[in-house]
Amino acid sequence: MIRFALIFALAALPVFSAAAPKTSADAKVTFNEHIAPIVFNNCASCHRPGQAGPFSLLSYGDVSKRAQLIRAVTRSRYMPPWHAAPNYGSFADERRLTDEEIELIGKWVEGGMPQGDAAKLPAPPDLPQGWQFGEPDLIVEMEQPYRVPADGSDIYRNFVAAIGTKEEKWVRAIEFRPGARSVMHHSLFKADTSGKARKIDARDEEPGYSGMDAGIRGLVNLGGWAVGGNTRVFPQESPKRLPPNADFIFQSHFHPSGKVETEVSAVGVYFTDKPATRTSIGFQIPPLYGRGADIDIPPGESSFTIRERFTLPAAIELYTVTPHAHYIGKSFKGWAVLPDGEEVPLIHVPDWDFAWQDSYIYAEPLRLPAGTTMHAEIVYDNSAENPHNPHNPPKRVTWGLSSVEEMGSLIFNGLAVREEDTQAIRAEYRKLQRRHVAQAAEQAKKRRRTVRRSGTSGGE
Repeated sequence: MIRFALIFALAALPVFSAAAPKTSADAKVTFNEHIAPIVFNNCASCHRPGQAGPFSLLSYGDVSKRAQLIRAVTRSRYMPPWHAAPNYGSFADERRLTDEEIELIGKWVEGGMPQGDAAKLPAPPDLPQGWQFGEPDLIVEMEQPYRVPADGSDIYRNFVAAIGTKEEKWVRAIEFRPGARSVMHHSLFKADTSGKARKIDARDEEPGYSGMDAGIRGLVNLGGWAVGGNTRVFPQESPKRLPPNADFIFQSHFHPSGKVETEVSAVGVYFTDKPATRTSIGFQIPPLYGRGADIDIPPGESSFTIRERFTLPAAIELYTVTPHAHYIGKSFKGWAVLPDGEEVPLIHVPDWDFAWQDSYIYAEPLRLPAGTTMHAEIVYDNSAENPHNPHNPPKRVTWGLSSVEEMGSLIFNGLAVREEDTQAIRAEYRKLQRRHVAQAAEQAKKRRRTVRRSGTSGGE
């Protein structure tokens, strides 16, 4: 689950200007002239030593060895991972191959994968080694390794680590490095100045402690990471404040994979000398990850849909949008209706993939005037035909924190056009939150009555 703390995320993957040369219909497609620019520009940032890709794609040998696989995953658009539909919202750093690039890869494979003239091979991409943004100003690492069991239910655990800064700092970016990617679903980042988190941790025999905020007041949100995510970069006007003499908390969600894993999380923190001059606003549609949206999906239902809307009392500039659901999420659509009736596309993810939870950054801040109504629609597929369904045969699925339960929201982040309107936007959004809290309570009562009458558990 991604909370409000996941705000103003910018993709850290480098984007290069080199494009694959165009070819005539009968021209010979070679690696050095045509394929290398595509791979270097779109694949190498992850597919290189020390990064998330399971193998390197930095040379002719690397690429030709997996050419059939590359043709298949690019043709299906499974890779590069980019799930937002084209022409429905304009986003920065799109990891999307053109139809022409996909056709070139196919022709190269079908033509026997020739290497071509070495003089036409572009220089390897100049990618940072290790951390995406270069050496961090501060590295914070879990103080003890945590053993994630092979089996069992999802685990939510907090890990406390010393930060060591003695004065106030402003954070412009945070990069997260999980030790065991196969079991890490997400991690939220908090700072604690009270010392209470460390005391709670000391009472638990295992590293960390269970629960989320554990009743600790005043925790500072510093962002977070979810599977498929990248370095979090905050707007210049709104860096995150890191208080002095604080502990860092990794609030992590693990999903056992069938194999024992050992987790040692780390973050690289990058500072700026400029303090925040504007206040960030984060909100979800629907609120509370859909807790009050009556998510109760019968087995076999392939198009269960929830909808919500929020009307802005003042103008806002949107910077990012992050869809979030679990395994049986199917699609997301967000749009805005301006006061004059014009419809503005916000995002469309027609084929949600739990393994790739991107934050999408608008190419330019998207300004919406006061009186605009923002809409969200989320569809779920709880049928046996859904290859991502964790239940076989399908079971009834309701709202919950576990990955095999469901939730759903579009998470927006932005800045009020006028700083003095920030509180008005937040106050109006709190009304929507309160309505969903009441709806969630009423829906819970209804389900308990149903369970008592039927004598079955709520998840059957």
